[in-house]
Amino acid sequence: MPRRKSNVNQADVQRIIRACKRENVAFRITLQPKGSAVFEAADADDVARSPDDDLDHELAEFEARHGEG
Repeated sequence: MPRRKSNVNQADVQRIIRACKRENVAFRITLQPKGSAVFEAADADDVARSPDDDLDHELAEFEARHGEG
């Protein structure tokens, strides 16, 4: 069974990444289920944080709201 044509190819992705790096723009890439890629400008803090940092931050906010920690 042949694969369907993708909405975005590797050259498109590389071109956008190079442009963002050249202009020092922090970015976030989200790959969509139907094969498209969404590039969004991101805060430098968002890019530098790992998913574990997000979970720790969310837990700290929860504990602060509920008087624990």
